[in-house]
Amino acid sequence: MAATKKTVQETNAFESMMAFNPESYKEGSEKFAEGVTTFTDFQKNYLEAVMASAGAFAKGVEKLTAEQTAFAKSSFEEGVAIAKAASSAKSLQESVDINSTYAREAIEKNLGQATKVADLWIETTKQTVEPLTVRYSELVEKIQSYRP
Repeated sequence: MAATKKTVQETNAFESMMAFNPESYKEGSEKFAEGVTTFTDFQKNYLEAVMASAGAFAKGVEKLTAEQTAFAKSSFEEGVAIAKAASSAKSLQESVDINSTYAREAIEKNLGQATKVADLWIETTKQTVEPLTVRYSELVEKIQSYRP
C-alpha cells in the first residue's frame, strides 16, 4: 500500500513538472504582475480614501469648533448683559426674575446647542467614514472575485 501511495505521489510530481513549460510560466508571470498591479492600485486608492477621510474629519472639527466658539461668545455676551440688568434692578424681586428668566433661557439654549453639536458630530462621522466604507466594499468585492 505504501508503494502505491509513493507511485501516486511520484506521478503527481511528474505531471506537475510536465505542466511547467514556457507558456504556463508566461501565463503565471502575467497573472502575478496583474495581481501586483491590482494590489498597488488598491493601496493607492486606499491611501487616497484615508486622506479624504482625514480631510472630512478636519473640516467637521473645524465646523464644530466655529459653532462652539460662536455659542460661547454669544453666551458670554448674554451673561454680561444679564449681569448688568440684574445689578441695575430696582428691587431684589426684579433681579431674581431677571436671573430666573436668564437661567431658563440658558438651559433651553444649551439643550439646543447640545442637539446641534450632536448632529454636527453625526454628520462629521458619516463624512469621515464614507470614503473608507467605499474602499472596504471594494476590498470585499475583490476578495470575493478571487474565490473559486
